Parts: sequence; structure tokens; C-alpha cells
Amino acid sequence: METPLHHSLAGPVRWLRRYRAAGRARSVAACGVLGLAVSLAGCAGTRPNLSVGTASERVPPVARAAEPPRWQGIDETVADDARPSTLLAADALAGAARPAEGILFNDPGAPPVLFSQDPEILRAEVAAECLSARSMSISARDGLDALVASLYSSVIDPAEGTEALILGNCAPPVDIVREMVAKGGEQVQGSIAERALALSAPRALRAIETAAADGLTRHRELSGSGSGPTRLARDHAMAYFPSAGSAVRIESSSGLDRLYRRAVSGFGVYTFVMVGPNVERLAQTDQARHQELFRLVETYAAVGGDAEAGPRPDAHVFLIPVDAELGGMPLFNQVAADLSDRMRRQLIEELRGQGEAGLATRLQKGAGPFLVAALEPNLLPGRVGAFRLVADLSGLGIEHLYTVVDAFDRDIGPELAGRPESLAAIRDRLRDVRAPQSSNAGTVATSESVWLFLLGDPGESGAGAGAGAAIGRLMLGVADLLKNKPPSA
Repeated sequence: METPLHHSLAGPVRWLRRYRAAGRARSVAACGVLGLAVSLAGCAGTRPNLSVGTASERVPPVARAAEPPRWQGIDETVADDARPSTLLAADALAGAARPAEGILFNDPGAPPVLFSQDPEILRAEVAAECLSARSMSISARDGLDALVASLYSSVIDPAEGTEALILGNCAPPVDIVREMVAKGGEQVQGSIAERALALSAPRALRAIETAAADGLTRHRELSGSGSGPTRLARDHAMAYFPSAGSAVRIESSSGLDRLYRRAVSGFGVYTFVMVGPNVERLAQTDQARHQELFRLVETYAAVGGDAEAGPRPDAHVFLIPVDAELGGMPLFNQVAADLSDRMRRQLIEELRGQGEAGLATRLQKGAGPFLVAALEPNLLPGRVGAFRLVADLSGLGIEHLYTVVDAFDRDIGPELAGRPESLAAIRDRLRDVRAPQSSNAGTVATSESVWLFLLGDPGESGAGAGAGAAIGRLMLGVADLLKNKPPSA
């Protein structure tokens, strides 16, 4: 029985499907009347040995597409090409055009496509849509997202929808399970996983159960009940929080490395923010430090400028790796932990290669979060002597975080724009902030650990000389900081 929702959403698309079905019914009725007339004519003395339909076109025999055993995965059978349609003409199995046509992706402006409640018709319709998406070079992810949304808007049983997607070869079964649960929630998780397992090989048990669990986590993230940074990001992006000029912006890229190695140019100082390793398993105090930092950036670093305005050389900008699909959630929940880890690992490798093993260890073992400020739109130094200001906030008290954000989030004077002195100015503003000694911290054993590191020297060209100069400046900075004196020049 169709609900009013069906009628309100169907529009001309549903009418088209009904028109095709009604046309088939009228054709069957007409053929019945014609057959009756021919039979009566035969009884009246016309050619009684003339069979009905002799002069008509040959009707191709109908064959059912091969189905794999219920335990066999969709990728473990040779019947892949036959499976996208439940009923096919026998010659269609040899490569002829499919009898059904997809309509979901043909007209993006059309009303939502509603699927049939009949399981066999549903499988044929879904298979046709998947075939259409592939022929239009629509990505499996975008196609699956639209299909799952249409299945739920059609009030299709989640298990039946899962089966139709798997048999239609619309995506890998684990992706289908994850997306179906992500959009359906906990109440459908069990039935979706059970149906997918029935259609898969026994060895797929763990993968499907993991996909179902990930789907439930994603459902919670999308509904605003996530507990922190996500590891299920699909739309990796970089969020920009400038101190002046343009408003907050989200930048995406087809290549992840471009997000942090080729950021938007034109700002004076770029500060990349990264979470600690295994952030979701950190102690409560470390979790609270992360959450408060992102709250402060989101609250105080966001300016209300013109969204169309370009970057300004006198502006500082925070750059935070996020999942764009979670826009509107608290910034802490938008953070893409996997992208952050990727950035941190590459920075660690570069630091080790430049002789900064102690600092690299801090980034590897510290709880975080970490801030890395640069003069160019690139997280990675790329060469010995490149200027970077690295802040390890591991162990830093929450009460100091406002001071940290304020010290970074300031406009840059014209005399300092593009110069390393702008990074030194940030360090100088934080001279009085102290962090407790951490067992995982770096290279200097003191009662008050140093957590700010200014790297780089424009006058050194050799790798060994550059590393030595950086370490020398670091030692001077440590001594000056412990004496509560201005840093040495």
C-alpha cells in the first residue's frame, strides 16, 4: 500500500513508471481480444490450422539471470554481467542493451525517484540505475549516496535495498553496508548486516561487521552526536580561519597533499593545526585540551569579513584538516583525524631528515595538539633552513589556550610581513606561558619544559650546518626562556 509520501514525492517520474506499466496491461488486453476473435473466426470456417501469432514478430524467450549461491560474494562469480537485471531476454545475456533504463541520474532537477516495493522489480530498477551511473562515469561513491537516499525516501525495507544494491553490483558490499547503516541508523544495522552476510562468502564476516559498525559511527557523526574527530572522512578539506579579511572558508582538492603543501596563497603566516596520535584514545584531560583549542579557534579566530574577499598579506590564518560533509557540527567533531595524522607523519619524516630528531619524537609521542606556523602556504619545510615555529601543546593547561590562540591570531605589521620576525613575534608573546614536564617530551631536561621551537636560518646552505644552527638557536631560546629574558638575537 502506498503512503501519501509516495504520491507527494513521486511526481512525473512515478507517473512515467505507472504509464509504462499501464501500457503493458493495455497491450495484454488487446492481444487477448485479438486472440478470441481469431479463434471464433476459425470456428466459422476460416483456416482452423492457423496458429495465433504466426504472422506476428517472434517473441524472444525469457531467461532468468544467473544468481550466485547465497554464500558466494558478488566478486567471486562469473555471472557479474548477468546479475544487474533480474529478468533478461535470452539474447540480452550475449551483450545486447539492457531492457530497463535508469532515470535517477539522467535529470538532476527531476523529483526524487521512488522505487517499487516489489523485491524483483526493485532489483531490476536498482540494477538499471547502477548501470546508468556507470555509463555516465558517476563515481561509485556519489552514485551509492544518491541510490541509498532514494531507497530510504521510497520507504524500501533496508535489507531488501541492501540486497538490490549488492546484486546490482552497485559498489563493494562493505561500502553498501556502511552507507545503508550510515543513513539508517542503529535500528537497521542488524538486518542490513545479516542480509549482506547471506549474499557473501563466510570469510567476509569480519569486514561486513566492521563496515556496519563504521556506518553506525558515521550515522552518529552526521546526526551531531559524534564524540570527536572523525576517521571516516569522505570529503577531506582544509578549513581556513583568518585573522582579517576574508571570512572562514573551506578548500577542497582532488589530491590530499595539495591541501597542506599548496594551500591558498596570499596570507602572511600559515598555522597548521594537527591533533595528537590516536586522539580518540587519549586521556580525558588531553581530549579536553583538544576540544577547548578548537572551540577557541572556531569562536575567536573566525572573522565576519566578506566571504569573497581574498587573502591579505597582513593576516594570519589557522588551517585545520576537516571533513566537509560534517559542516555545521562543532569544529572539534569536523576534524579529519586521518588527514591530520598524514600531515603529522610527513612532518616527522622531514624533521628527522633535517637532524631534528628530538622535535620529531615530540610530534610522534606527544599527546598534542600541535601548531606549526610557516611563512609560505606549505606545512613541510622542504629544505634545511626554512623557518617554522612549532608549538607542542602536550600537557599545556587548558587555562593557557586562550593566550596561545590570541598570540597566533593577530594581524601582521607591514614591517614584518613575509619575514621570519613575524614568527619570532608570536614566540615572544608566549614567553611567560609554561608547560609541565612531559615524560614523552623532547631533548632538554628542565623543570619547565620548552614547548615552542623556532627553526630556520637563511644564512646556512648545508644540511649539517643548517641543523646545527637550528639546534644552537634552540638552546639559546631555552636558556633565555628559563631566565625569563627576551630571546637572544
